[in-house]
Amino acid sequence: MNFVKINRLKGIANNVFSVDVNSKNRQADTIEARATCYTIMRKELHMGFAEIGKHFLKNHATILHGVKEFPYMVKFRPALKEKYKVCLSLFKTKNDLLDTRVDVVDTVLIKKSLNNLHKSNILLSLAIEQLQHDLNKLKKLTYKCQE
Repeated sequence: MNFVKINRLKGIANNVFSVDVNSKNRQADTIEARATCYTIMRKELHMGFAEIGKHFLKNHATILHGVKEFPYMVKFRPALKEKYKVCLSLFKTKNDLLDTRVDVVDTVLIKKSLNNLHKSNILLSLAIEQLQHDLNKLKKLTYKCQE
């Protein structure tokens, strides 16, 4: 299945619900955001429960429960229906900004990458200093040989 579309949907749900659908917490907003994703993936991408579960690291029965309970969640929380509609319309929108090949990336991964880049930058700076020092030594030797 198209990972870009799935990651895009997760990003949309994260923004609309102001949660992280990949987190393991059981707060109502997060549960509703995940159920919204499950429902859209089931209806729009025609994915099976097990396949959806793989993208959320959940059992197929959890996905089945979320999809079955979603209409009742909407019934008792009208605001959820509006959020669902917003997610669905954004997901269906063909927008160049949304359809780029940039995947939604975990902030922890970004922080680790940034930290590694910072360490690499320090090492490269030290290597440059060493090379400049060696270059100056060679220049001095060259001048002495020319005299």
